[in-house]
Amino acid sequence: MRFKIGTLNALSLVAIQGANALFPLLVFPYLLSVIGEESFAIIVTAEALAFYALTVCLYSFDTSGVQSVINVRKTGERILEASCVFNIFATRIVLFLLSSFVLVGVASFLSNSSLQVLLVWMLFVLGTILQSNFYFQAIEDNFALASCIIVSRIIGVVGVYCFVNGPEDLLLASSLLAGSYFISGVAGFLLLLTRFDVSAFRTIRIAKIYTLLQDGRYIFFGNLSVSFFRGANVLILSELSNAAAVSTYAIAEKVIKSIQALARPLNQIFAPKAAKAWSDLDKESRTEKQALILLWRNTRIQVWLMLAVMPVAVSAIYLGSYFELLNGFDSHVVALIALMSPAVCFGVANAMFGPVGLSLIGAQSYFAKSVLLIGVLAFTVSMIVSYLFGAPGAGSAFVMAEFCLLVAFVIRYRRRSATHFLGV
Repeated sequence: MRFKIGTLNALSLVAIQGANALFPLLVFPYLLSVIGEESFAIIVTAEALAFYALTVCLYSFDTSGVQSVINVRKTGERILEASCVFNIFATRIVLFLLSSFVLVGVASFLSNSSLQVLLVWMLFVLGTILQSNFYFQAIEDNFALASCIIVSRIIGVVGVYCFVNGPEDLLLASSLLAGSYFISGVAGFLLLLTRFDVSAFRTIRIAKIYTLLQDGRYIFFGNLSVSFFRGANVLILSELSNAAAVSTYAIAEKVIKSIQALARPLNQIFAPKAAKAWSDLDKESRTEKQALILLWRNTRIQVWLMLAVMPVAVSAIYLGSYFELLNGFDSHVVALIALMSPAVCFGVANAMFGPVGLSLIGAQSYFAKSVLLIGVLAFTVSMIVSYLFGAPGAGSAFVMAEFCLLVAFVIRYRRRSATHFLGV
């Protein structure tokens, strides 16, 4: 019985990531062919800005929140569980309000931005906050949430295909895309409320919010730095290149990030196994070398799987483009996808050796510093190569950043060289 529940939960995680990964692949290439490059560039620019806001709002809780819920549930005290969950929720709402004001100011300085479109895309951010994925992952019960997400994504896809007909539907297209996430967010939050009564809101405390922000700051700064270089290329191209380059890169990036999203359930399955194996070790055995060995045992199957999947995926996209079965996938997009494909393998390894592994050995500060350093380097390189080479330059910078990040993470487990390098 326990095996069946675990299998259902794992399949639910795959379904969630699958729905979120396939959604942009189904709608964005179609939108490019319908609304044109100029309007499409406005949408992906607003989406890129919204993702920065989302990174701020999620803070560190997709990692630390899961562990916090697991720990507090061991006490059996429902009031403590409610306090944990709803103070995380309140913290995210505070960050949502702050980031919304900041983004409105930033958008006014970007050429390919629309304030109306950006405000609509903030529904995507709010929906993801309401969805409270961290809680359902912690209790290992994702089936109902997965059902809500799948239905809402289907609604979004159908809406785009049925009602978006040209550049004049720019705002409608954004509303349908962001609205899909908002719908699933409201549904997810209602599911959360079925587990707690209204009195759970009374557990929210300003002091607790402050503590959460303090405790998660290192992982947050690391996540923000990762978002800095992973999401900046669209914005860089929008300022230094043309709409065609933005559109080409945006489609290729969607494919790579969608495959990474499809691989994320592997991280969600193996990360708890690594954490449990680490907690089972006695204190003397918890060394950096042992952590590296333990993490690799839980990472290698993920890397091998991606090495097998990526050539097949790129070949399938090429054939679909060659026989004109895929809208929006011209030869430039396919070539860029092939160029960026190694980033998938690096990204899978980074998720394990980075936030998961470095949290286990108490190196959150190193995580934040190393990611910030790589982020600044990647941003600088991306600006140069994007200006010189357009979309291929941005794609090369994306892969370089993922590789450099993996190197920085792995050397931390060799303590002397890492501490000398970053002074921690």
